[in-house]
Amino acid sequence: MYDEMLLTIDGPDATAVARASLPELDLQERAHLQEWLQANPEILGPGVQIVASEFDRWQTATGQAVADRLDLLAVTPDGKLIVAELKRDTAPHTVHMQAINYAAMVSRLTPADIAELYAATETRAGRPTDAQAALEKLTTDFLLSPETIRSPRIVLVASDFPASVTASVVWLAEQGVDLWLIRFRPYRLADGRVVVSFSRTFPIPDVEEFTIGRRAENAAVDDDPGAPWDEPSLRRLAEIANRATIALLDLCSAEEPGEIGVQEVAAHAGITAGAVRGQLAGLTMKLRNPNNGFAQRYWPASVQWLPGGYASYFMEPQLAETWRLIRQEHSAEPSSGSSYVAVANFEEESA
Repeated sequence: MYDEMLLTIDGPDATAVARASLPELDLQERAHLQEWLQANPEILGPGVQIVASEFDRWQTATGQAVADRLDLLAVTPDGKLIVAELKRDTAPHTVHMQAINYAAMVSRLTPADIAELYAATETRAGRPTDAQAALEKLTTDFLLSPETIRSPRIVLVASDFPASVTASVVWLAEQGVDLWLIRFRPYRLADGRVVVSFSRTFPIPDVEEFTIGRRAENAAVDDDPGAPWDEPSLRRLAEIANRATIALLDLCSAEEPGEIGVQEVAAHAGITAGAVRGQLAGLTMKLRNPNNGFAQRYWPASVQWLPGGYASYFMEPQLAETWRLIRQEHSAEPSSGSSYVAVANFEEESA
């Protein structure tokens, strides 16, 4: 298998950087690798939020304690839980079985259980949160539900994976288990600094994702927009929408549109660009889930494709005016002092 190379560049000169390992660098799994992922949860996927780390309070139905420690528990924007098992070197042959045990135990948790873990994590990080507020955020911003809890995603993170693990992971995926492999590569630069790359090695993209074919003129497309957006539906969305959705619609509804990308939406919302992409994907899931009570299936914002593959988002004037009035009711000042049209790179929006 082709492996990655890291080069340092000085004009036309390119010098390969020798790979190291965490043990050689005296870096630990819990004190370092785990902290890197907690600080950068997007390594586990777009828009992912860490729920808990080092969780070990398990017990059987009879009350007997179970001595197992889950490295990281996280949640995706569509409510799926992530069980992440970390290894600072090559993964052992049984790492997938260990993670399956954790996934089985996590699948028995309730939304209230997960909210308590998330509230404790946020409070320890200096963001005091009670369990009720955590539950509201997880069920609205992240669409957490008893149904989404039942099938966690397993993510194994290691510097490499033996063939016995990769063969088992492929077979498990064929049986419907959602399982990712993420490989990291540490390097020590000539000036002593350490850099680490993270890449998903499984599942790999299908060949079809890299090709272009003829578009079928009569292909069946599910383009039912549902009911049109109106004031009551926009008011409901304003009450429960996540931060990226609010920011996007605020910018799209401004009076004098100008181009804006994901970074600007992120700055307006006060979150990362990855969280923007994840939360906007969560908006789609929210509208498609009938349990959320929306008759609409598509965003209030529409899209136009610009030269170079850019998606430019906008709102129809009447909807934009309605949204501005709704947002002004929630604040003593207008929601946006300038006007923009949200513009995002096609590759970013399709992630």
